[in-house]
Amino acid sequence: MLHGRSTSFWVFLTFAGMMTGTVFGEAIGAVLPDGSVALKQFFSGGAEFSLGPLGFDLYILRFHLAEIALKLNIMSFAGLLAVGVLYKWF
Repeated sequence: MLHGRSTSFWVFLTFAGMMTGTVFGEAIGAVLPDGSVALKQFFSGGAEFSLGPLGFDLYILRFHLAEIALKLNIMSFAGLLAVGVLYKWF
């Protein structure tokens, strides 16, 4: 089922596809004219999940992270499908 690939390869492939799709969707949204609000919302709008602020202080080590966020839109899943198809071809 996994074609002899490691789990980290599949996790990387998933993130690469979703990142590619999100960037492509944002680029389409930036190119569209201001009058097409519905199309801009469809391509670049989406759900955003965030976690933060995170931090810890161990006297010799202090770490603080303001926020970790993940933004998904419809193009994220299209990118995931595109990477899956490309993997199947190669």
